Amino acid sequence: MKKYFSLYKLYIILFLAAVFFGLAAANFYVAFSYPLKYQDYVGKYSNEFGVDKAMIYSIMRAESSFDPKAVSRSGAIGLMQLMPSTALMLAYELGIQDFTTEMLFDPEINIRLGTCYYGKMLKKFENYETALAAYNAGEGNVSSWLSNPEYSKDGKTLDYIPFKETSNYIKKINKNYKIYKIRIK
Repeated sequence: MKKYFSLYKLYIILFLAAVFFGLAAANFYVAFSYPLKYQDYVGKYSNEFGVDKAMIYSIMRAESSFDPKAVSRSGAIGLMQLMPSTALMLAYELGIQDFTTEMLFDPEINIRLGTCYYGKMLKKFENYETALAAYNAGEGNVSSWLSNPEYSKDGKTLDYIPFKETSNYIKKINKNYKIYKIRIK
């Protein structure tokens, strides 16, 4: 009987060790895969433009995987993948003197402009998924989709997104957002 009791204790210890190491590995994976880089800038500009920090992290992860030197095939630049023309307009509105496209590689400027742009889209479209669609596919595309009953029944939210890339983008952001919302608490 004593032999079985000792074996039982050993199995319990091994089980608890496996659970402990499994949880530690999961936490490491989340921390590694969903980093909280550039916290000062994200906090500062999320507050300034009234947007959720978790959403800004979600956008950066989806757009550039936190690579400040990222450049897309379409020419979007930096952490938040801003098009130079959009960035130029935002820089002018924010009073950034002597703005150049090269400045988009600077994490602070990119996060400031990207957070400002997302905030503008959120105010304009009043729905975070519609704002994300505009961030990804362009404000003009989203405005035309909202006026088309095939894509929007109420003219405010998108029931269908005709660009597969944008539809997938929103799904990716939503997944990221759930995790970042927990990480930031």
